[in-house]
Order: sequence, then structure tokens, then C-alpha cells
Amino acid sequence: MAVRNRALMPCAVLLVLSGLLGAAGCTVAEGSGQGVPARTPSIVVPRTQPALRPAVDCAKSTEQLAAESETDGVQLTLSTDPSRTSLLLKNTGSLTVVVIPDAAFTTRLASAPHANPKDAASRAALTAVNNSGGVAAVPGIPPYVPKSQIVTLPPQWAVCALTDDAKETASVRYVQDRASSAQYFVTKGLADQLLLKTGSDRSRPTLIRCARGTLRALKAYPNLPDIELYVAVLGGPRYACRASYQALLGGDARATGQLGAAVINRLGSVPRLLPNSRLLTTAAGP
Repeated sequence: MAVRNRALMPCAVLLVLSGLLGAAGCTVAEGSGQGVPARTPSIVVPRTQPALRPAVDCAKSTEQLAAESETDGVQLTLSTDPSRTSLLLKNTGSLTVVVIPDAAFTTRLASAPHANPKDAASRAALTAVNNSGGVAAVPGIPPYVPKSQIVTLPPQWAVCALTDDAKETASVRYVQDRASSAQYFVTKGLADQLLLKTGSDRSRPTLIRCARGTLRALKAYPNLPDIELYVAVLGGPRYACRASYQALLGGDARATGQLGAAVINRLGSVPRLLPNSRLLTTAAGP
């Protein structure tokens, strides 16, 4: 009887070991008759994020940033894209700012047509300001900045700032410019009236003359109250502005007086001109 029990012991041990191996997810050697399928461990392959590329325009600059309002009369609404290589600046303040690239010139300025005014009077007014020669005299703008990278940004106008390196954050500098504000107010007021009577092409030389006249008046009388400045430019003989828009009206003195009065009346309600700000910096990120 004892001999028989000893013969059964290896079988019992084998069964116990088979159960333990099965519970552990192992497989008994082939031919044992007790094979258990092995469990295949799951492998999680991490997903790699695609590398961000520099933005080519500001079409995807939809991530809103805190507005920039470090000085009186200025508010810039800012937005960027996930790469932070674009910065869309829209002037939602009351005065004109002039924008240039960052000090290291890692950022360049480009147009943002989708964010700019579409009406003919606004476009004609800004064209006149840009062709008046005033941008070269903006205080605080370093003389080595290319003219193509000095952008005048009146109220409701926008500009796109871009870097060409995904590691660089878009950054610009700006200054609130008194002369540019006055020029835009005068030319926009005139354009609103003139374009009702004549086309943009015919009125362009007149608007440029009036923009230049505004600049000259500011230099000659820097402390003149705003409305007196506008009257001197639009009504006086010294700055060739009145003579130019009178010629557009066929020399009609009555029509000239009415147009001038309408523009001056409107200019009485525009924001007050302020001294120039210092050169300020804003960026798409820290």
C-alpha cells in the first residue's frame, strides 16, 4: 500500500505545479498534456506630437491674448496661433500707433487684409498718410529700420507679425504717434466727403497734400489746440489743402465751404491728440 502511494506522488506534484503555472500565465512544456495559452503583454506606443511649423500668415491667429494698453489712447487686440510664431495686432484704441519689428529683427511685418477696414475712405486715408513722408520722422523709430517694416496702424487697422523660426516667438515694438493720428483724422474726414463726389484715384493727390499739410502745421505750431490745427490745415491758404480740394470741386466756392465745414465739424468730435508715447514692446508669449 505504501508503494502505491509513493507512485502517485509525482502525478500530484505535477498537477499542483501545472495549476500554479497556469495561474501565473505560463505554459507547461509541450507534450505534458497540460498546456495553457500564454498571455501576450499589451504594449502602448506613445504618440508623438507633430513638430510645429512657423506660421506663414495670421489666418490661424485665433488664440486671444491679453489686450495691450500700456499708454493712454492705445489698445491693441492681440491673437496668436499654437506655434506662437504669428501675432495679429488690431488697433482697437482711439489713436494711431506705428509698429516696427522687435529689436533683434527675428519678426517681420506683413499685411493682414482679412482684419482691415474694407471701405474706400479708410483705405484712401491710410494711403495718403503712408505717402506723406511722415513715417520717417516718427520719434523713437531707429533710423536703420527699413521703411517697408514701419507700419502705420490707425484705429481699426491691423498688421500681422511673423517669425520664420519655430523656436522664436513673434514680437514687435510700437509707439503712439501724435502726427500720424492727426493726419489720419484729417484725411479720413476729407475722404468721407470727397469720395461721395469723386473717385479714389482723383482724390488721392489732394489727400496726400492735406496729410503733408497736417504734418507741416504740427511742426510749425506744436502747441496749437487740436481744432485750431485742423482749421488751419483745411481752411487756410498756407498748406495747399483747401486749394486742392476746391480744384476737385470745379472751383465752386460754395461747395468748397460746405465740404470744409462738414469735415471740421466731424473733427470736433474725434479723440484728443496726445503726446507721443515711448517705444513699447509686445509679444505672442512670455
